[in-house]
Amino acid sequence: MPSLLDLPLELRELIIELVLKDQRIPPAAPSQSNRGSFRDMGYRAWRQIIYYERRQSHCPYNASGLIRTNHQLSEETLATLDRISSSPYVLDVSVLNDVGLYPTWLSVPRLTHRVSTLHVNVRLFGHILSRDSARSQVGDGGHLGFQWSFYALLERFIRYGPVDGKTSREEDPMYIHRDMTVKTLVLDFQSAESGLFFPPDEVDYRWWWRRIIGWILFLEPRLESLLSCLIIDPTRMVRKIPVRILYERIGTIKVLVNGEPNAEIDLAGPLARLHFTDTRDVLGYAYTESELAAYREWKKETLARREQLGFRVVWLHDPEFA
Repeated sequence: MPSLLDLPLELRELIIELVLKDQRIPPAAPSQSNRGSFRDMGYRAWRQIIYYERRQSHCPYNASGLIRTNHQLSEETLATLDRISSSPYVLDVSVLNDVGLYPTWLSVPRLTHRVSTLHVNVRLFGHILSRDSARSQVGDGGHLGFQWSFYALLERFIRYGPVDGKTSREEDPMYIHRDMTVKTLVLDFQSAESGLFFPPDEVDYRWWWRRIIGWILFLEPRLESLLSCLIIDPTRMVRKIPVRILYERIGTIKVLVNGEPNAEIDLAGPLARLHFTDTRDVLGYAYTESELAAYREWKKETLARREQLGFRVVWLHDPEFA
C-alpha cells in the first residue's frame, strides 16, 4: 500500500497544509458534558462562568501527529508551518443565556507565543440576560452579561495558551507564563439558533442597562448590545486589570456580525487618548495623584511594549511619553 512519503513532494506539502489548517466541527449546542472550570490560576476577572472542554491531549495542536511520525515528515511539516505562519487560531465560544461560556478550540496550526490572528466565533444560544441574572450583576464591579467571563477566558489564554486544565498543584513546566500576544483579534458574533427573536417578552434591555450603569439607551439588536459590552465598555474601564490585557497584548480588534464586518478597533488610538491627569476622569471615580502616576507609568510601559511587538503605536506630543 502506498504511503504518504511515496507521493510527490508538491502533493505531500498540500496534504500537510490541509492537515495544519484543519478545523474541528463546533458543538451543536452548549453542554456541560466533559467540561468543567479550570482553577489553575488566580483570575483577575470577577465572577466568571466558563465551562472548559476537558480533552485527552494537553493541547489541540494540529501539527503534533505529523511532527512525531518520522524525521522527514517532521522537517516538511516545520517547513510548511513557516510558510503558513499567519494561519489563525480558531476558537468557538458558545454563549448560553448571555451568561455561561463554553469554549472549544477548533484549530491550532502551530504553538507560538506570538499569534498572528485569533479568530473567535461567538455563538449565541438561549435567551438574553434574564431579570434575575441582571440583578445579581448590579453593584461595585458589576458586569454586563458574560463580559467578565470573556475577559477571564482571554486572561487564561494570554497566560498559558490553548492548553487543558492543570490537574496538580505541583510546579509544572507546561504551565509557566507564556506571555502570549495576538496581533489581530477577530470576534464574529453569530446567532446560533434560527428561531431566536428580539426582544423576548420577559426582558427589557433598557431596564437592564439602566440597572447596571445608570444609562437609558434605546433598544438595540441583541448582537449590537453585546458588542457594546465587550468592545466599547473596555475603553471606559481601563483601570480594571483584566481590561488592560486588551491594550498590553492585542494589536487590533475586528468585529464581525454573522460573518459581515461591523467594526475595527485599532487599540493604539484609544490608548493614546488615555491621559490619567484628572482624578475624576473615568466614570466619576476619585483617584489619588500617586495612583494616577502609576497609571501613567503603566501606559508608558504598554506603549513601549506594543512598539516592540510591532503593533501600531500613537505617541502624542506629551513630554512624559516622549
